[in-house]
Amino acid sequence: MLTERRSHTVSIPRAHEAGAILKPASPSPKVIAQQWIKKLEDVLASNDMSRLGTVMVQDCWWRDMLTFDWDLRTIQGLDKLTDYLGQNVARSQLSNFRLRETGKFQPCVQNPVEGVEWIESMFDFDTRVAHGSGVFRLVPGSEGSWKGFMMYTAIKDLKNFEETNGWNRPHGGNNSLVDGAIKGNWQERRQRQIDFLDEEPKVLIIGAGQAGLNMGARLQQLGLSALIIDKNQRIGDNWRNRYRTLVTHDPVQYTHMAYLPFPTNWPLFTAKDKIGDWFEAYASIMELNVWMSSTIDSAEYNDEKRTWTVQVERSDGSIRKLHTNHIVFCTGHASQPKIPLFPGQDKFEGEAYHGSRHQDASFSGDVKGQKVVVVGTGNSGHDIAQNFFESGANVTMVQRRPTYVISAKTGLFMLHEGLYDEGGPPTEDADVYGQSMPIPVQFALNVGLTQRIAAAEKQNLEGLAKAGFEVTLGDDGSGLYRKYVTRGGGYYIDVGCSQLIIDGKIKIKQSPHGIKGFEPHALVLADGTKLDADIVVLATGYDNMRTSARKVLGDKVADRCKDVWDLDEEGEVNAMWRNSGHPGFWFMGGSLALCRTYSKFLALQIKGIQEGLYSQ
Repeated sequence: MLTERRSHTVSIPRAHEAGAILKPASPSPKVIAQQWIKKLEDVLASNDMSRLGTVMVQDCWWRDMLTFDWDLRTIQGLDKLTDYLGQNVARSQLSNFRLRETGKFQPCVQNPVEGVEWIESMFDFDTRVAHGSGVFRLVPGSEGSWKGFMMYTAIKDLKNFEETNGWNRPHGGNNSLVDGAIKGNWQERRQRQIDFLDEEPKVLIIGAGQAGLNMGARLQQLGLSALIIDKNQRIGDNWRNRYRTLVTHDPVQYTHMAYLPFPTNWPLFTAKDKIGDWFEAYASIMELNVWMSSTIDSAEYNDEKRTWTVQVERSDGSIRKLHTNHIVFCTGHASQPKIPLFPGQDKFEGEAYHGSRHQDASFSGDVKGQKVVVVGTGNSGHDIAQNFFESGANVTMVQRRPTYVISAKTGLFMLHEGLYDEGGPPTEDADVYGQSMPIPVQFALNVGLTQRIAAAEKQNLEGLAKAGFEVTLGDDGSGLYRKYVTRGGGYYIDVGCSQLIIDGKIKIKQSPHGIKGFEPHALVLADGTKLDADIVVLATGYDNMRTSARKVLGDKVADRCKDVWDLDEEGEVNAMWRNSGHPGFWFMGGSLALCRTYSKFLALQIKGIQEGLYSQ
């Protein structure tokens, strides 16, 4: 198996011997954690960051979500952290640090991989404008005292602008016609809200998939009116309209949406039409304002007024002019297919199409005995190949680069073990903990986990290699997450196709230099090899979200935006869930879990701007 080398590769300092982090006479982890966090609070309260070295090691990390400068930041190294906190801590006024006293995230010794040990704990804190939570990890300093190696802080709500849930839920029990018969009862008022007859939306959300729906729910809980528009006919069609055999690739415990978890009898993995129906129900239950069959006709931003003027074409052909402060682009990380054109493709006498157009093998008629070539070995490529094979076709997959493979039966559950599984902690706490390490550190620690998964799936991986399929453990051996967050692809979550490849039922052809072109009855690889084909499916991935924004909103908007996805120099995701480069314009996307988690941070950024807590 191959291991690829990439940037953002870090090493984790290892203990001299496992189990040596606490001596027999040492205080308990709780006592150590309490003493340390009190020292840290004193240092921060003094505003004298020259003292930071008394509580943090030289090669420390601090990952922060909005606490200091309303951005997603990862600061590495004591010198950089001293400068960063020196510029921000007085304004932020962190205080009232409180350890979690009970439960899974109370102070304890953790041994994440062999030779690596630390004391860690979740904690809560306050700032001048917000309440937050975080996680710290302590290691013994060179002089014997305990110091911070990794620190995570994240705002969870704003003072005086708390979400309208729990103890703050709306009353809802007024039977009278509020504001008289004109605005009517609840149903009649809801229709006026949906149509925005009495106000303009503060935020316009483009896309009604998991990104847009989570975003709309978060914003409305913060008291910001949001309108969601989508070109599809029904909420959930972004899933329903995909290929017939699609199911979610993450287990249910990991994929809950904001405020409304799946029922306890929900299947582990969800069929596409079922998840589409859930989206539709979610929008209704959460009282989201959605216009379907609606598209952007034009959008102009006024820098002086900091407002958008947007013309939306609705399902009946009418044009509605809206004025809004923010646009959140939620069309999905995989919304705009990357469709290559090859020499001779127009002369090909068979059928050739991009994987995004695939519905089901039966849509190509009776494919029994036909020769099908699938170019690409990611999730879609595998699922499409399996679909054609099960319909009787002779299938060959063209692999251009090594692919990371993990089984949905085994390895996938190892990824979420103890955090997102039955009996795990509350999702809100799991999300704090799950994001509490800097992304480059997550990559480093995932190396050991990836090796354990590979050992558990050894038979499958060896079988694939014998069949001519090139498998990789990912960049620096770090597995799935690094593939996803840097490339958005290059992996397959195995739901059955691997065994078909191992058994020789689906053939593999290597072509590291890609495709040369088409002939009337064949696909020609770069080395001149000809693959006879009746059908060619190009499972070649999707464009950057910035490209999608260009097609929807035009060059004037897209030219001001940064490229989306992959990591910036600090190790945070570029332009996603944070400042896009264009004021009042935001990108929101990712898996169901990431949309749940990061919609909160993006909603808080927008609320902070609206309430004058900061400006772009």
